[in-house]
Amino acid sequence: MSADDLTRELRRMQDELDELFADMRGRPPGRGAPAVRAQADVFLTADPPTLTVQLDIAGVDPAEVDVQLEGDLLVIRGERRRPQGERRVYRHAEIDWGRFERRLRLGVPVDVAAARASYDQGMLTVALPLTPPRGPATVPVRTPGQS
Repeated sequence: MSADDLTRELRRMQDELDELFADMRGRPPGRGAPAVRAQADVFLTADPPTLTVQLDIAGVDPAEVDVQLEGDLLVIRGERRRPQGERRVYRHAEIDWGRFERRLRLGVPVDVAAARASYDQGMLTVALPLTPPRGPATVPVRTPGQS
């Protein structure tokens, strides 16, 4: 295993630990305010080769959703706002309200320029086409006097 591979693996493990502890604390890593963690499915398809991320964000205004790709880290942020109006006395509450942030390490090279995001019936779908794998490259060896 090369030093770069080891560094990537350590970074991936750190991200997983950050997610775990953020879940336990109920807030995203490094943030003080509580936040919701949107549930996600991540899957690959072959034709065309695409990594698809789906988040259950029902009740969120899609105009308020921020999707960013930072290297191989997909970051999705938004907020599910509690309806305003009459005072409510809850007998049972399971819906998570408030800010959410989801960070997902992709682990595969994607074509950022071709990425697409859509929202339908409470599901955010981010489609990230895979970039073709690069084969080995040949670098010519030149001697003095060669151009």
